[in-house]
Amino acid sequence: MHYYCHACGVLLGLWKPVAPLTLTDPTYQLGKYFKHTVPASVAGLNGVFTAPGSETYARYIVTTIASGHVQVDDCGRTNIVWVASEQTGIQYKGGVFVGATDAVKVVLPHDPAKIHGFPIRMCELKASRCVKCGSPVPV
Repeated sequence: MHYYCHACGVLLGLWKPVAPLTLTDPTYQLGKYFKHTVPASVAGLNGVFTAPGSETYARYIVTTIASGHVQVDDCGRTNIVWVASEQTGIQYKGGVFVGATDAVKVVLPHDPAKIHGFPIRMCELKASRCVKCGSPVPV
């Protein structure tokens, strides 16, 4: 994975902030909203926000986009990650509680129809430096 500070990510065009009309579009986004706000017995790892209201969900997405740093994963996908100073949610694996989360990841930030976010644990992130300027990330 490669990490870029917020400023370098924007400067390099790795992501361009979008203004989605809604974060709960009746098709794709609504399904993601429910997946990450309602605890369910799903296979695999799933982060669920502890405050499931749509205003809280939107606030976490907007804050992550405004203040987060850029993560380019091993598949070349661009994500935005924000380390919170609070508990953002909880994680389940196969329907079993794993632990508290303290960060948020926004995926598909370039697509206003598919952008969505979910809580993650900060320990999933690699402490690193911005590939361009060398500043520490996550910040």
